[in-house]
Amino acid sequence: MLNRRNLIKAAAGWGGACALPGIPANSWAKSYGEDRPLLRPVFDQVICPETAEHPRNDHQTILPLDSDRLMLVWSEYYLNAAQPSQRGGNARIGDEVSCQISSMISSDRGRTWGDRRVLQPNEWKHNVKQSNLVRLSENELLMFYVGWDSATDRNVFRRRSFDNGQTWDAQVQISQPGWYCNNADRAIRLSTGRILLPAHGPYDPRYIGGTRYKGGDLHSFVYYSDDGFQTWKTSKNSMTAQGRGCHEPTIVELKDGSLYCLMRNTNKTQYASRSTDGGETWSTPEPTVLISPESPALLKRIPSTGDLMVIWNNVSSSSNWPRNPLSIAISDDEAKTWKHVQDIDNRNNFEVAYPSATFVDDEVLIAYYSRPTRGRVGSEVTLRIYKTDQLYT
Repeated sequence: MLNRRNLIKAAAGWGGACALPGIPANSWAKSYGEDRPLLRPVFDQVICPETAEHPRNDHQTILPLDSDRLMLVWSEYYLNAAQPSQRGGNARIGDEVSCQISSMISSDRGRTWGDRRVLQPNEWKHNVKQSNLVRLSENELLMFYVGWDSATDRNVFRRRSFDNGQTWDAQVQISQPGWYCNNADRAIRLSTGRILLPAHGPYDPRYIGGTRYKGGDLHSFVYYSDDGFQTWKTSKNSMTAQGRGCHEPTIVELKDGSLYCLMRNTNKTQYASRSTDGGETWSTPEPTVLISPESPALLKRIPSTGDLMVIWNNVSSSSNWPRNPLSIAISDDEAKTWKHVQDIDNRNNFEVAYPSATFVDDEVLIAYYSRPTRGRVGSEVTLRIYKTDQLYT
C-alpha cells in the first residue's frame, strides 16, 4: 500500500525525486474537475509552524469571538520522553504523541496572532486534541475534545465557557467509555437550536465505540442535544461502508431542514448519507462524485450566497495517500451537483489536509495542516484567506 510513510522511504531511495517514477507531479490518478485553477489567496501564512519543541500542529478551528477578534484553537504536540513508543510511526509525529489544545487571538481578521495560550492541558496518558467550538449565546461557548489514554480508551469531553472563552468550567465526559474520534470544526448548530457533534468509532453490538479498533469496522454517528449539551443522545443508527468503514464525518443542514453528511472511507470517493430527523437516524451511505483518497472532507454553507462549499483531497486512491491537491467546489442545488472546482493547495511533495473554514465579512479563512513528504517529519497549520467571490471564478 502506498502511504505517506512508505512514500518517504521511497523518495529517499530516489534521491529526493519530485514524484513517483514515471508519474508526473500532481497527476497521481483521477480527480474531479479538469484543468482546475489554483486560487490565489489575499493572505497566506503558516500560523502554527513546526518547531523543535512543537513538531506537529493540526486539528485547527477559528471562531469569531466578537466583531473584532478571532480565536484560533488547535492541537499542539510537544516532545515528552515519557511517552510510550509510537506504533508504526516516527515518535515525533505519531498520533499518540503528547498533545495539548492551544489558542491564539487575532484582532485583524487573521493577519497577525497574539501570544499562544494553553486552553486545555494534557491530562491523559497520550494526549488531548480534536477540538470543536460551538457558540450558544453572546458569551456562552461549548468546547468539545477527545482525550487519548490508550489504544482502547479515547473519550469525548465537553467544557463550557460563560465569558466568551476566557475561562471554562469543569469537563464532563459525554461518551460512554470506549474508543472515539472527532474532527475539528465539525460541530454544528441547526436552525432548530439542536447541536450535533459528528463522531466515529469501531463497531460493537452494545454501542459504537465500545470496543477496540480492529482495522475495518469504523462507523460514523452523531451526538446531539437540544439543551446546549446539558443532556445528550447518540443517533439511533450508524453509517458505514465496505473497507475500513466510514469515519470523520462532516455535516451540513440543507434548506429543507434535512442533513447531508460526507465521510472518509477506502472506496476512492467521499460517501454521503442523509438524515430527515435532525440526525437521529441516517440513510445507508452511498458514493458521490467527489473522488477522494481516505481523508476527510469539510462541508460549510456560504453565508453571503446560501450555497454549499466542500473542501477535500481531490484525487482517487483507496489509501490515505496522496493528500494533494486540496480542492474546493460550490453547490447551488443543495449538494446535487458541484461546480467552480478550484485548488486551494497543490504544491508538489506536500501533504495538505484536514481543512477548517470560517467566514468573516467578505472573506473566508481556510486553514489546514501541511507537511512535506520528505525531509522534515512534522506538520504546521497553514492559513489562506480569500475573498468569498473568488470561490465563484
